[in-house]
Amino acid sequence: MRYPVLILVVGAVACRSTLTTGPGTPAASGEEQAGLRVVNTSPDVAALDVLVGNNVVISNLAFGDVSAAASVPSGTQQVAFRPTGGATGPATEVAFAGGDTTTVLTVDSATIINPWVLTDTGAVVPAGFTKLRAVNFAADAPNLLAWRTQPDFPVFTTIQFPFPYKTASPYLQSNPGTWQILVATEAYDNGQPTVTDTLALSDSIDIPDGESRTVIITDDGAGGVKLVVISP
Repeated sequence: MRYPVLILVVGAVACRSTLTTGPGTPAASGEEQAGLRVVNTSPDVAALDVLVGNNVVISNLAFGDVSAAASVPSGTQQVAFRPTGGATGPATEVAFAGGDTTTVLTVDSATIINPWVLTDTGAVVPAGFTKLRAVNFAADAPNLLAWRTQPDFPVFTTIQFPFPYKTASPYLQSNPGTWQILVATEAYDNGQPTVTDTLALSDSIDIPDGESRTVIITDDGAGGVKLVVISP
């Protein structure tokens, strides 16, 4: 059975935390510009190109990689994907705000790759604090729960439960410092979430004062899951 997979900003036992950039194409001068960032989380697509209108703005984005922010015109644009060397899929309208970067995840469904826009509601970070959220895009994984430690509470605590596929958690707020993410199979003990295994464990995620991070949980292409860490 083929499962739909999403691309928007973790290995089988221990994760590989990455912040990978790829090629971007500047948009035409004289237009108000926005940014487009794409994460390729589809194990069925080794590499893909991203088109805005008829222009390729990101090329040869490998599975598991995060593109650099490509410059695109602001406003509503037609975004389409194609496997590198393959046919372009149908375009979808995506709204781009001038001066902002929009993170898009790809959904691979019945050989058509569609965009899924990761919104940044709650992303503003007050001075003296940091924020982190998790996004579950591991289509081939079992039901998952994500846990975190944070600078002011170094004990693993659930991010949210349940935590189904295609879910972005709210931003969690803490002090500046080190966070860590653990991903486990969803399990409960007397109705309370519990850790019975470790599918992925991040390295330390150091977040400076006033900044945020998004941790994307995705398939690793080898039957496990991996973590991809992105900045706004």
